Amino acid sequence: MSTAFRVGVLVVLAVLFLSIGVFLIGTYRLKADFQNVAGLNNGAEVRIGGIHQGTVKEIDLPSQPDGKVTVVMNLRTPTRNIVKKDSRASIKTEGLLGDKYVEISFGSPKAEAVGNYDTIASETPKDMSEETRALTNEAREGLSAFRDNMEALQHNFLLRGFFEKRGYNGTGELTQHSIPRLPARTPAKEFNYESKDIFDKPDSAKLKNKKPLDDAGKFLEENPFGLAVVASSEAKGDTDKLRVLTEARAKVVRDYLTQSFKLDDKRVKTIGLGKTKKVDESSKLLILVYPPAASPQRSSPSGQ
Repeated sequence: MSTAFRVGVLVVLAVLFLSIGVFLIGTYRLKADFQNVAGLNNGAEVRIGGIHQGTVKEIDLPSQPDGKVTVVMNLRTPTRNIVKKDSRASIKTEGLLGDKYVEISFGSPKAEAVGNYDTIASETPKDMSEETRALTNEAREGLSAFRDNMEALQHNFLLRGFFEKRGYNGTGELTQHSIPRLPARTPAKEFNYESKDIFDKPDSAKLKNKKPLDDAGKFLEENPFGLAVVASSEAKGDTDKLRVLTEARAKVVRDYLTQSFKLDDKRVKTIGLGKTKKVDESSKLLILVYPPAASPQRSSPSGQ
């Protein structure tokens, strides 16, 4: 064997041992046990504070079925200043479908420093199928809520447009002067109209003939009254739609009476009766006038 060959072998071995020495001096090893490693591979990145600071050296299966998978990591020596015994290792994914890597959290300042081959605590990797399912469910719920909101918006928009043509800014005005039910006592005066004779169309709250209402207006103007109720009812159609329609019709008539005649508008109320319970009854508009509340009588002096 020539001298040159022997010298070459010695140089190569020296460089190799030097590289190994530098590597061993510049790194240390930590371990973390996981129930599963969720697709982590040898050579995967180890990050601390989101920065690459090492690699996965090996992944060892447990010796028993109830054991855990051990991940051995090579870390750069300077990280010992921030990785402590209360640090935790977790397996994460680069993006949604990217490579797996290990993230190690900072330890607390007063925690004990880690030693070579120490084992730190770990966090259970998230099941991607569960995450995907959860995201899918959230997206589905969000889409359903969006659809419901759009339907409600469309409904309100259509109603708003419907009533704006009749002088309203929104449906909230319909019940501004409404009462929940008719008084139990008998009215002193009743004005009874067929809806078709007063309103423009079967599904409209627009007045086409105001003249018949003038009799009621003049009566309220010329006679004291305790309460006047404009009540509207419909014979056929969807119950919910008829409730809104009858409220609108009662409001329209009230507006006409209070704006056209000198009367106490605080005593004029409305009620939308919706769909009448009587099959043979036609669509009606009623103006029910109730007398003022009776004043309590003064008792006579004794002996008179």
